[in-house]
Amino acid sequence: MKRYAAYKTRSAPASRIVGAVALALAVTAYLSKRFGFVDADVFALSLAGAGVAALLAIGLALIAFQRIWAHGGPGLPSALTGMLLAAIALVAPGIILGMLVLQAGPDDLSTNRLDPPNMKIQALSEEQPFLGWFNTSLETHLWPAITQVTGSEPKTTGRSRQYPDIVPRRYRIPPAQLHAAGAKAVDTLGWVVVDELPPDLLDAPTRLQAVGTSRLLGLKHDVSLRIRPDPLGALLDVRARSQTPLKDLTGNADNIRLVFAEIDRVLLETYGDLARLSVDEDELEDEPEIVPLQEPRDTIPLPGFKPYFEEEEGPEVDDFGLTDLEG
Repeated sequence: MKRYAAYKTRSAPASRIVGAVALALAVTAYLSKRFGFVDADVFALSLAGAGVAALLAIGLALIAFQRIWAHGGPGLPSALTGMLLAAIALVAPGIILGMLVLQAGPDDLSTNRLDPPNMKIQALSEEQPFLGWFNTSLETHLWPAITQVTGSEPKTTGRSRQYPDIVPRRYRIPPAQLHAAGAKAVDTLGWVVVDELPPDLLDAPTRLQAVGTSRLLGLKHDVSLRIRPDPLGALLDVRARSQTPLKDLTGNADNIRLVFAEIDRVLLETYGDLARLSVDEDELEDEPEIVPLQEPRDTIPLPGFKPYFEEEEGPEVDDFGLTDLEG
């Protein structure tokens, strides 16, 4: 009996090889970014390459399925393996793209938007042109197009979004004690202090700047604490700024909330009663206005008598030897 050669498709082994390459590229890119070996632009471009390779592997697997269905022959396990590897490789690019598109948080957020705390270290976003271009394209092209198609309200960008809980906070303790609580909170969060103005007096203004790292992608962000004296005690302003346009599971708003929560925890452990230390904005509005007892004067009031101080008798001042100088 004559045997015919079994049909073998080349798409199935090619799908397996390309899928393995895509998965290896995605894993290598993630580990390199997590441990700080590559910058954000290289990471994003590597994930884009992994995504393209994964889509190619899925396309080759579909072609292999069609040819095996039509002509028979081996290759089904290789095509299934290639599709599975490609699907796993697409997880990381999908998550990053989803966070870039859906989690459009602000790159720079402060409790005081008119006068934010200063930062010593500049952000590195200007050194990442690909991600900067991608974010600009999202804001200028993607969201307006989606708005026109769906007829919904325009999506608010990170800079125009309002956060009602991100406001300055007042405490009924001196600035030096609040600075100590802020320094302990930053140390507990595992952030590295890069700039500090420690208090030299109890009521002197202070500042503290630290660099934190996100847990998922290892992204860097700067957090600055500014403490100034206030009639009620101390006024705290916090500013958080991303060093990259990439997004993680937590944004700058969450970083500021994390600082507030950790400072509250430190003060609660130290003083035991946080209600008597923190001051809400509502309490400031309810305080009565101080009215002077007298009308303001146009001139400075002068005393009605000339003060007299009795001088003590002391030795007379001699001429300090002026005759010697004249000679």
